[in-house]
Amino acid sequence: MAGKPTYEELEQRVKELEKEALEHKRMEEVLRESEEKYSKLVENSLTGIYIDQDEKIVFANNRLADIYRYPREELIGIESWRLVHPEDRSLTDKTRARRLKGEEAPPEYEARGLTKDGETIWIKRRNTSIEYKGRPAILGNAVDITEQKQAEEELRKINEELKNFVHVVSHDLKTPIISIQGFSSRLLKNYQEKLGEKGRVYLEHIKTSGRRMEVLVSDLLALSKIGRVVSNLKDISSHEIVKNLTSDLQDRVKEKGIELVVAHNLPTISCDGERIYQVFQNLLVNAIKFMGDTESPQIEIGYADMGDFHQFSVRDNGIGIDPKYHRRIFEIFHRLKKIEDEEGTGIGLAIVYRIVTDHDGKVWVESEKGKGAIFYFTLPKDPSLVRHHE
Repeated sequence: MAGKPTYEELEQRVKELEKEALEHKRMEEVLRESEEKYSKLVENSLTGIYIDQDEKIVFANNRLADIYRYPREELIGIESWRLVHPEDRSLTDKTRARRLKGEEAPPEYEARGLTKDGETIWIKRRNTSIEYKGRPAILGNAVDITEQKQAEEELRKINEELKNFVHVVSHDLKTPIISIQGFSSRLLKNYQEKLGEKGRVYLEHIKTSGRRMEVLVSDLLALSKIGRVVSNLKDISSHEIVKNLTSDLQDRVKEKGIELVVAHNLPTISCDGERIYQVFQNLLVNAIKFMGDTESPQIEIGYADMGDFHQFSVRDNGIGIDPKYHRRIFEIFHRLKKIEDEEGTGIGLAIVYRIVTDHDGKVWVESEKGKGAIFYFTLPKDPSLVRHHE
């Protein structure tokens, strides 16, 4: 049998218990301070924070109550669907169900909400699944983006009005421009001797200006039409698009003595065929236009599979572009000073940018002055994953 503990052993055990008690007390204090900090963080957050469990709000901070204009105590226990606009309830229900099942669901999405007085608001939600009091729940963050959405709508209306204005003005300008060119040509043809040298020079200037105006008006019309009608995206062979384009431009390519190389792996893409034809056309014409006096001129149309995106490229060995202009060349009317005498209005690349971004893609250029240029643009393989967030 073991003997009774000695006085020294008992004293040592007491000291150990006191130490454990102090440590336990210290941990409780740390936990209490942590909870206080967490509580202050939640209550002072600029975003609404809530917990949705069994399709009811079981926790809500003051900011969430402010957003939905409820007294905070009324939010606790309310069915979460009451805070969602009827047309968006299927979206939020589907997203919640997927998240709780552990299936793939967007961590952040937008949906309309309803305030206590029935006003529609726009909410950006960021949610994650958690365990609350031993059971599954949704921890959510809500940001009121109603003012942002209203501003976007106002901007959309202004842009639409501007497009309509440009379309009408450009269309109305075409007729007098054509008349100016026509009468100038007839004057030169029928009255050359009577005009004299100066008169002929003046008329040539008129014709040149008229030609540039016609190009400008045509480009403005093209720009105004982009986005005017929402086209259905279709699966189209990019190989066929490029094949038709190179056939249309073969005379210009031969005239410049350009070797045109086209990748053999151009894929089928989901797009508005006419618009993407225009993208390739503007990039190819741009490359031809700014080839300069390059020996052995070459243009290459390439493709790379980038996972969720198709990446196309148009490479040339022409005059190149100074890196400081790389962003500005996609701005409407921007033209490089040293090539102002070339044909064009500076709208072509702006059209490329608009079409590609409308397809949820990106466009950019890599180039150095005197070393050619490579224009890249991407298109999503599955536009539905980019355009619609559930």
